[in-house]
Amino acid sequence: MPPLSLPWDPAVTRRALLLALAAWLSFAIATVLHVHNAYWAAMPVWVISQPARGVLLERAVFRVVGTLLGAAVGFAIILLPVPPLLQAMALALWIGLNAGTTHVLRGVHSYGAFMAGMTSAVVVIPSLLAPAGFEAIAAARVQCTLVGVIVGSLVLALQTPPSPLAAFYAQIRAVSAEAVAYAARVLRGAPVEDGREERRILGHVSELEASARMHAAGSMAGYRRLGHVDLLVVGSLSTMAAAQAVRDGHSRFSPALPERLEAIAAHLGRDWHRPLPAEARQLPALDDSGLVRLDRALGEILAADQTLAVPTGLPPEPGTGWLAPHREWKLAWSSGLLATGASFAAAALALRLRVPAMGLAALGVCVFTMVLGGMALPQRVAPKLFAGVLLGVLVAVGYRLLVQPAITNHLGLLLSVVPFLLAGGFALAHPRTAPVGLDACMCFLMASQAGNPAVHDTARILRDSAALALSAGLMAALFILLPRRPQRQAVDAAAVIRRDLQRILEAGGDTGPALWRAQGTRQILRLSLHLGRARKLGRRWPRGLLATLNLGQAMIDLREAGMPEAVRVLLAAALRQRMRPGSAAEALRALAEAQAGTEPRRLLLGLADALAQSADLLAFGLPARNAGRTGSA
Repeated sequence: MPPLSLPWDPAVTRRALLLALAAWLSFAIATVLHVHNAYWAAMPVWVISQPARGVLLERAVFRVVGTLLGAAVGFAIILLPVPPLLQAMALALWIGLNAGTTHVLRGVHSYGAFMAGMTSAVVVIPSLLAPAGFEAIAAARVQCTLVGVIVGSLVLALQTPPSPLAAFYAQIRAVSAEAVAYAARVLRGAPVEDGREERRILGHVSELEASARMHAAGSMAGYRRLGHVDLLVVGSLSTMAAAQAVRDGHSRFSPALPERLEAIAAHLGRDWHRPLPAEARQLPALDDSGLVRLDRALGEILAADQTLAVPTGLPPEPGTGWLAPHREWKLAWSSGLLATGASFAAAALALRLRVPAMGLAALGVCVFTMVLGGMALPQRVAPKLFAGVLLGVLVAVGYRLLVQPAITNHLGLLLSVVPFLLAGGFALAHPRTAPVGLDACMCFLMASQAGNPAVHDTARILRDSAALALSAGLMAALFILLPRRPQRQAVDAAAVIRRDLQRILEAGGDTGPALWRAQGTRQILRLSLHLGRARKLGRRWPRGLLATLNLGQAMIDLREAGMPEAVRVLLAAALRQRMRPGSAAEALRALAEAQAGTEPRRLLLGLADALAQSADLLAFGLPARNAGRTGSA
């Protein structure tokens, strides 16, 4: 007879029991201290629980910081000497500000903004409907958060493994080796023009870079080395782009160059734990600007790679590559406006109707619009969120109708929640049920009112529970019916690249090579990240992503050498979609042939090649009537 296989392995069981224990202890302490709404104390435990210790601890810190800030702002809004409707508007604006900020801050830091907005809603909305005692609500919220965070951190931290920083660094170092190997293949004339290898490497780099701050969470050393991660990313993309520029640079390069790059790639992939000797990394015949760029990018990769392998604690050297911050401003504005409008509408309706259940619905709208609005693709998560909320609410109704009325003392109260917290712990600990389990646990605690006096009005219990479920359903439906489209976001990222190229043309000396590398690399990573999420595109990525780095650099080089007005006019026409990039490139080649000097001719030919190779990206996302005019000739 085969052995019985249990659905829960020992690690899941241990994790589930610890989660349940931490949540129960938090609830018990808040109950013994007679804190109002003691069930709030168990809620932080479910949220701060993370697979890595650093993220857990940092999330706990930002929950406390966000709660304190949100309670203070909520307190200030209630004290504003204005009508309640204007107080509701002030709350909505604050929620919208924090909802947008979640797309500006990265890593765990965005969780602090989320908590600041949510806590203000918890303080203000009940106070708008029942102004007396709002100080107690704010104080109880802070006290419960402190209890839950402290207890949850103490119980869970020692049993949570540290962040796998070493494995993350190994992954990103491996990608740098692939970037150098790609450069060698480009210089050997290998067929890479279909762009599949370039797309694969860029997609991998963008995903790793997007997760860098989560891996560094809770580690001072990890945060100090983020500069080296950025340096490795910039160096990798610059190496790939520079190899393309050298290949098309209308100048000869040593046949030993690809062999030297292959040797460096092999070192990065195999012997990264020891530094590469200077003679092994020196490139032959650095008499071309493209080769100089390639040599500098390789130096950045090797320096960052060695630091990640053997930490020195020192930041990257001044003047080396840096990466512009990730700021999704358009998404921040849209999320902020949506959260502001939904929150104000819900709060205003609750003020109009003056029904307690509507206050709970308004609170749910404020919370769920921030939860879903902070996600990259909320339409994919919305059905699971609604399912979790509905499950939690249904269980809470059973608790309030069947269990809560029978509780007569503190011991009975503490024992009454044990089965539910155990079930929640197992749901949250197992990977398959965790997405639904988190929302179910949170909404069970919110809807059960555990610790508060029992309500014997069945209709009121059903109204309150239905209000919370309805708010979740409305917000889930809103994000499903108005989904975020990654292809649209990719189009927006491509438009930003075109805008930055126009700024190089128009800004005079304001945009130098270092700034362009930082901004151009960031926009390519953003574009790659959105393209990777756009499943409908399949393999139809725009070509010329890396070529735009060469285009910007060629524009800067020619501007510093003295850009002729005819060249400026051609570039402006191509970037503003008034002329096909391919046609503009042909005109630039004609101008190059008319140049007497070798250097001006070389610069113009390099600019023409980069413009032609960028044609697909420059036309990406434009209407069909413009795309035909701006595509390659």
